[in-house]
Order: sequence, then C-alpha cells, then structure tokens
Amino acid sequence: MRFKRLIKVAVLTSAVVLMFGSSVYAGTSMERYSTTVGRFNGSAFSSYQTKTYTIDKGELYSNAVGGHYTVDVRMCSSAGKKARWIRDVDDNTTYEIPTNRNTIKAGNNVRLEFSNDLTTPVKVQVEGRWMSN
Repeated sequence: MRFKRLIKVAVLTSAVVLMFGSSVYAGTSMERYSTTVGRFNGSAFSSYQTKTYTIDKGELYSNAVGGHYTVDVRMCSSAGKKARWIRDVDDNTTYEIPTNRNTIKAGNNVRLEFSNDLTTPVKVQVEGRWMSN
C-alpha cells in the first residue's frame, strides 16, 4: 500500500512540475511570445530564456505587429544589461537580435524588450517566435 501511495505522489509531483515548471527556457530553440506594448513609448517583455552562447546573436521571427505599426526590440538580461535596439520591426519578418558581448554572456537569463514610438497613440499587440542562442 505504501508503494502505491509513493507512486501516486511521484506521478502527481511530475505532473505539477510539467504544468508549472520554470519559465526560463534554453535559448537554442524558438519560443513563442505574445504581448501588448503600451502606447506613447510604452514597453513590454517576452518571457526569459537562458543565453547559451556569448558570441551568437539571437533570432526573431515577427509574425504580427498590430495595427500596421512597427516596434523596436532589444535583448535585456535579468541583471539589467541591455543590447542595442532593432528598429522598426514589422510583420512576417526575420531579424538577428544583437547581443552585447561584454555584458550579456552565456548562462544569463535574457528576454526581449519591445517598445513603441513616442508618437504611437495605441497599444500594439506583437506576436512571433524568438531564441537567444
């Protein structure tokens, strides 16, 4: 009886870990993002990934940027280090995401920061896939 209970606990624990596991993914596979960027120079963020290679740029496939607008995107580390912006990201386009090799290194948790222009009067929905490499 004790063995059956132990198996039930192990199965339940495994299910919980799979459902609510870490939100940090290895940066070598494409992960989806979907977020809303605030109006008038507002910003929004993707979930975190773990940077695998210091020298490799990330990759971004922008599936949709709402309302015929464009946004700017950059990679940021959880320690507050930031790379340079990619300007005017549009629909259905692939981009290389620059990394700051001096501050964003392998093993860092990184995410994307999206930003609207100062003159964008509406919130903009952005969707796509990315990986930090």
